[in-house]
Amino acid sequence: MATATIVGLNHDLRGKKSYVQLVWDDEADKRLSLPVPYGCSFADLPAETEKAVKALSAETAALVIKSAE
Repeated sequence: MATATIVGLNHDLRGKKSYVQLVWDDEADKRLSLPVPYGCSFADLPAETEKAVKALSAETAALVIKSAE
């Protein structure tokens, strides 16, 4: 089973958005940045990150891939 570590949390104060950054534990060049609720606390970050990853997974499962023409 793959694992990833939270390595960053950024808050865009002007845009009132927050983003979490993940790095895969076995592939350091594999990274992911996802939106989480604005102002997300460190205590809530693991649960909010899990929600964001699951939402992305559901979205990509139904994604239609097109070729650039």
